[in-house]
Amino acid sequence: MKLTQEELNHLVFLSEVVLTAKKKGLMDETLQCLLYIVKSLEEVELPDSVVGQIERLIALIEADLRNENERMQEIRGHLDWLPKKERNSSMPS
Repeated sequence: MKLTQEELNHLVFLSEVVLTAKKKGLMDETLQCLLYIVKSLEEVELPDSVVGQIERLIALIEADLRNENERMQEIRGHLDWLPKKERNSSMPS
């Protein structure tokens, strides 16, 4: 099945509305639609300016995920410091 340019333009429009209006409840669905399209492509020709923007966004995403991962490791490390008996006694019954 092929999506027409009109259908793609409509998806772009919807994506921009969801993003600019900060419609968090629809972000998952929007991202899923865009992900399906991207996964179906082997490669895509983009202007250098767009590639630059994508690279900056990827760097931000990766940095945020790394920070989150480091924070989770720090939290786990602190939880591991508690003696096992203390951890079990602090658990609700």
